[in-house]
Amino acid sequence: MTATYQRVEELDGRAAAALLQWGLSLADTKHRIGIRTSEWVNGGPALEAAVGASAMTQDELGHARSLYAILKDFPGVPPGIGAENDLEARDDYYCPHQLHDPWPSWLDVIAVNVLLDRATTIAVAATRDSAYGPLKGRTAKILQEEEFHRIFGDSWLAKLSRMGPDIRGRLQASLDHFWGTAVAWFGPDDDDTVMALYNQGILNAPPAQMRQSWLDEVTPLLQKHGLTIPPSQLDWAGWQAAYREIA
Repeated sequence: MTATYQRVEELDGRAAAALLQWGLSLADTKHRIGIRTSEWVNGGPALEAAVGASAMTQDELGHARSLYAILKDFPGVPPGIGAENDLEARDDYYCPHQLHDPWPSWLDVIAVNVLLDRATTIAVAATRDSAYGPLKGRTAKILQEEEFHRIFGDSWLAKLSRMGPDIRGRLQASLDHFWGTAVAWFGPDDDDTVMALYNQGILNAPPAQMRQSWLDEVTPLLQKHGLTIPPSQLDWAGWQAAYREIA
């Protein structure tokens, strides 16, 4: 399907603002996942882990750079996200605050991969037939690279779940810690930002559909390895759309 819009000037003001906010949150979430994963390139429990962390770091930072390039000419874009300087420090990153600090354990790397990285992949998948051409054009490559992330994370989840009660308990704790952040990332069912993009055809799924797709993937995955599904009840009173998190 041919995209309806090719330039930000062709979008109405509401759609442009929504795409900037959502796209920046997606890019910043990927950027921070990349930075946090990079800290484990020399700290993983095996050579395979180090190689995988390095590859995923490059992928996530590359995805962020690609998305920043789309957004750099949008009205109201914060300084410092141009394609050539997206790695410069900014005062604020529009992502869940759990990504701001280093992860103390390799188990956290896997929990984020399985839960939050998967959530951003489902969000990217919702741009397959996007009415905004520059966004649609990046989807296939990102999804292709994310398939490796899925295989890597799922394999490590299986391995760690078999490593005895201590490791298994710590793995469950990491999953519990990041579960709420991942399930909330899609936003409430009536999230103004995502619904504006859905109504314009820029995204092909509303928040509830994306969240259900995520649950349909992670629920059987965790159950397969005897892990517990944390509660998903969320209090949206503190929802912060810019950060895709509940304060």
